[in-house]
Amino acid sequence: MKRILVLLCVFVLFAASCGSDDEAATTTDSVAEAAGDGDAVAAPSGDPVKFGFLNGQSGDYGAWGGWALAAAEVAIEEINAAGGILGRPVELVVEDNQSTAEGAVTGFAELTEVDGIHALGGIESDGMIAVFDTVHELQLPTVCSTCGTTELDTTGGDFVWRIISSDTDNGIVSAQVARDSGYESVAMLVELGEGTSSPANVFKTVFEDQINGTITEDVRFDAGRSSYSAEVALAFESGADAVYVSVGFETAIPILNEWQRRGYGDVPLLVSTDLLSPDIATIIAGVDGAIAIGATGAYDTVGNPAWDAYVPRFEEKIGDPPEIGFYDAWQYDQYIMLALAMEMAGTTDGSAVAAAMRQVTNGPGVEVWTYAEGLAELAKGNEIDLHGVTSNLDLNAQGNLESPVLSVLGIVDGDWAVTSTLELDPALTKPERN
Repeated sequence: MKRILVLLCVFVLFAASCGSDDEAATTTDSVAEAAGDGDAVAAPSGDPVKFGFLNGQSGDYGAWGGWALAAAEVAIEEINAAGGILGRPVELVVEDNQSTAEGAVTGFAELTEVDGIHALGGIESDGMIAVFDTVHELQLPTVCSTCGTTELDTTGGDFVWRIISSDTDNGIVSAQVARDSGYESVAMLVELGEGTSSPANVFKTVFEDQINGTITEDVRFDAGRSSYSAEVALAFESGADAVYVSVGFETAIPILNEWQRRGYGDVPLLVSTDLLSPDIATIIAGVDGAIAIGATGAYDTVGNPAWDAYVPRFEEKIGDPPEIGFYDAWQYDQYIMLALAMEMAGTTDGSAVAAAMRQVTNGPGVEVWTYAEGLAELAKGNEIDLHGVTSNLDLNAQGNLESPVLSVLGIVDGDWAVTSTLELDPALTKPERN
């Protein structure tokens, strides 16, 4: 009986091993095909390189959480299928920060003190501000894939890089859209918090000081209540041409329900990036004649091989195509950047990786579109210039995108859709933003 059990165990282990090899080979082949390289690669081995994913999987950002994680997983799968980093497998270590600064501090401690991560991604504005100093103390390479906060306009670039448009850009573009829409007066509904107040403050400054518009009411409030009837009435009954709404997803639901109940649908909405989700679009689309406009960073989709390779893999994982309002593709780009920087540095040491970040994103070098392409060029001794799924990823000295792609969205057939792309009006931009 013991011999039979031993033979059965050996058979099961052998079958499982074959299955794992087949699965790994299939993944490797698909990524190699996307990169235009059909050569087999050696499977990674040894101690894993650990990438932290500190993200709001619950709370205000929970609506985006599944999409963000799926995109991160697509990147990790691609890196491992191409041979890992420095021949080592990559492990994604996930912590839910519950969409709060406090949760980010707790999750960050878990990732760094217990899990021993080598780099960090996925974090949002409030969390980034909360752990910013500690990131630099630990010299931990960190990509802020969804941080709009204006605090990073001048403070990043050493160990923190941002690959999405700043709230400075988002505030300016919202004011520009208000001006171009003919709105001379705007009321504001703003939830108190870094990620919501930051673009709102820029919007107000630009709209008042540079466009000479009028802010009829600036209503600021804390989140967490079941009703915001007084705040909604104050803004929508102020006689403004439009109302600018910068709140978190969970706060938006009772606000829009109140907006709908009170019959304010004839007042156009200017919404911040946190509200560009299908659920919010469904509520607004349910009001006849309602006009809602959003402005945010966009994806560089036209003639972009990185985008073409990413889309089917993401869609296969989550069952839906990428959406700008869900920030998924930025979550993917951050880990490809970090992985190639580690390959160029030849180490996972934080200071060496930090020194290599702008080398792999800015060039000069051979333009590459996938991790496998980047590895191949680095193996030849060539410098590389990574073009991501979202944009060219060129970074300035402060670690911000030099030329973010921006878009205007409206509700079409019940969902958000890009209605136009635009460049910021130079007359409205602040010289110090770069």
